[in-house]
Order: sequence, then structure tokens, then C-alpha cells
Amino acid sequence: MHVGVRITESVMAGVYVRSDGRRGMQQIRVADDAVPSAFDRLLSRLISEARKDAAAEADAAPGADGAAAGGGSEQISTLTVDVSALLTPKPEPVTVVRIAPRPPVDRAHELRDGEAALSRARILHVAGGHTTLGEELVPFDAEGLRRIVADVAPGGRYAVTSVGSLIDSSHEIEAGKILLEHAAPASVGYSHHFDSGSFGTRERTAVINSSLIPEAESLVTSLVLVASTRLPHARLYVTTNDGGCVPLARLSVTPVHSMAAARASELIGAAVVCGIDAGRLAVAGPDGAYLGEMIDGVAAVRAKLAGPEGAIATKAAHLVPLPAAASDRPRSHPVVAEPGHTAEIPDAHPAVVDLCALGAASSALTEWTHRVVIISNAEDIRQALVAAEARVRTRLVALGASPSHVRVIDSRVVATTYQEPRVVAVRVRAVASGAGADGGWRGGESHAPHG
Repeated sequence: MHVGVRITESVMAGVYVRSDGRRGMQQIRVADDAVPSAFDRLLSRLISEARKDAAAEADAAPGADGAAAGGGSEQISTLTVDVSALLTPKPEPVTVVRIAPRPPVDRAHELRDGEAALSRARILHVAGGHTTLGEELVPFDAEGLRRIVADVAPGGRYAVTSVGSLIDSSHEIEAGKILLEHAAPASVGYSHHFDSGSFGTRERTAVINSSLIPEAESLVTSLVLVASTRLPHARLYVTTNDGGCVPLARLSVTPVHSMAAARASELIGAAVVCGIDAGRLAVAGPDGAYLGEMIDGVAAVRAKLAGPEGAIATKAAHLVPLPAAASDRPRSHPVVAEPGHTAEIPDAHPAVVDLCALGAASSALTEWTHRVVIISNAEDIRQALVAAEARVRTRLVALGASPSHVRVIDSRVVATTYQEPRVVAVRVRAVASGAGADGGWRGGESHAPHG
């Protein structure tokens, strides 16, 4: 059995999906409760509802399996949470260590005007960097960075960005070591952890990610403490912007990949309600209607997320506001509306379950790999793809996925814009079947919300 929970500051909704496709929902108001206590109350109600459902089925069909949770034959195996409503960049300042051959000519070239994230940041310029082919442009000024951070207050958060780090990240890593040794930081992030050919996009993403970490760390701690008591044997996951999920522990390291996950989860939930795994879906939710597409059971994605502060280097479900895509609507599936919200579009039918929570419960464990490599011929490309696919498969299996359930759904080589023709980006996406593989994906009998 799989459980999905949507967590916001005012409401929590939980959905369980059984292996036979039956599902149930509980929803509570957070009110003045702290998130941990509200989460504990919701899980208690959800587990109780699942037990009653299983007991009722057993009474109706003698000889059937027993309770679904806590002593029954079908245990809750996964708990996936969507916490994107709680992830907003905080005004806490982040120090940027920017590694380049030379500092900007003047203050205007720091690109701080109009960049809300960078306007709060302190930028430290350090000599260094590599070319697109990985050749060192300027030796890294390690002594200069040591002098700069010698007198900084401990506990700061840092984002390290370097020219050419996608090919050779050694200068970023060396800068991180110096910060860890001399600055006593709360966290250190690196731009090469984020996939983008744009230096500015990677830097912006690293800064936003660093500002999200304090809240993310607190959330992970509180949710794990509650879940370990209520569901000690369940694997814990968090939804991601691409409509998938990853282990909850990653939220405290790269929260930026979960900050816009709610709509992607709604799309997955809508696909479950409609019983499809391929096609376009128009979804009407509390934040308006939008159009998305499912391909082979997963959401179609775009390379970057468009945020209020600019592009963010995170894979995100490709969702288009419905008015802008009205011409596509006749070929779309019916609109799905959340409970309590009326869709002002003809032929809409309401869902009797929280779409975001259902999508979380039905999301597939997802892994990406991004590498920028230098190639000379077709054989180099083939070897790079084989190595990348093996890497994502191994990661998913290491996270508990069955090897037979792992699928590589996207494997490609992409030319880098305005770069050396021999430099290409290898991008591979793989998923491990979630609730959908054992019955939840196709929908099934549902139960009305309670509470």
C-alpha cells in the first residue's frame, strides 16, 4: 500500500492506494497545530481508515486478506509527501563564491539589479576557472580565498560557482574544502550540481537552494520523527518538480527540486483518476487550470523551471496555463477538478480525492543523470549513454527499487549552445514503478473524503 500526503500551512490531505486500486482519503485543517502534530494526527486517521476499509472488505468476502495496515497482510510500504507549499526562499543572506579569471569591471556587471536572490547575497570574487574543454584558464587562488574567509562569522551559507565547472569542477570543490576548513559554514552548495549551460542560471539555482535549506532541514527532521513512529517500516519519499519522487533525505540537500512539485503531483493524480498513462490532461485546481501531458506513465518535462527570479536549473513538468492552450483543448482529456472547486470549463468532472496527495502516492521513484562530456565520434556517444544509463539504474536499485521495475524513459545527447562542437550534454532519466505498477495507477474504487 502507498500513502501520499499534501502538506500546506493550513490544510493537510492524505490518500492511501491499495494494491487492488482501492483508495481512501483523509483531510484535516492544520489550524494552530504545528506541522509535526498535524502530520501525526493525519497519519493516525489515515491508518485507521485503511484498517476499517480492509476489515469491511474482509467481512464482505470471507477468506480475503486482513487489515491493510498495522497487523494486516498489506502493509504501508511507501509514504510520499508534497511539501512544496512550505518551500519559499527565505531572506537569509547567502554568500556567493564566484570563481572566474577576473572580477567584473564594475558593480553593474555583477548582474545584481533585478535579481532578488543575488541582491541578498554577498559576492566574493576569486581567481580561477576552466574553459569549455576543461583546460585551466587561471590557477585557483586558494590563498586569496583563505584570506577572505579568515574573519567571517561561523554558520554562514555558501554557494560556490565557477566558470567551466560543468567539465571540470575541481576549483569549486577546492573552494568548498577551504570553506569547510576555515569558515565553519552551515552549508556549502555547488553550481555544478545543477544542470544548465548558463553560468547565471546555475548560480541563481545554487543561491535559491541554499536559502531553502534551513526550512527543508527542519521539515525532514520533524516528518521523519513522526513517520518513524506511525509507519516504522515505510520508505519515505518527497515529490519533485518533474512529477516523480526521491528519498526524503534529499530534501535537506537539494530542496530546490521540490519547491514547485504540487502541480506536477496534481497532474499525476489527474491521470490516475482518468485511468490513462499517455495523453494530454487539462487540470482545474485551486490555482487555476493548466494543460499537461503524460507520456508512458510519467509527466512530460521541460529542462528549466521559470521562476519569479528567473530560470531555475531543475527539471519540471511541462504545464501550460489553459487559456494559452485553448486551441489544444478539443484533443485533451476532460478537465479534472479538485473537491470544493468548480471548474468553469464544460464537461469537467470532479475528483473525489485530493489530486496532489493521490499523485504523491502514485508517483514513481525518479533518477536523472546529467553529464557534459567531450566526444570525438559516434562510439564515444554510445559509450557515454551506456555509462549514464547504468548509473541511473544502479542508483534506483540502491534506493530499493526492483531491477525489473526500472525503466529508462529518456536517454539522449544534446549539443551545448554556442559551445565547442565536441562538447555535448548527456541526459538520462529513469523511473522505478510506484503505486501504478501494482494497481494504483489505473484508478479503482475510491472513497469519499472524511474529516
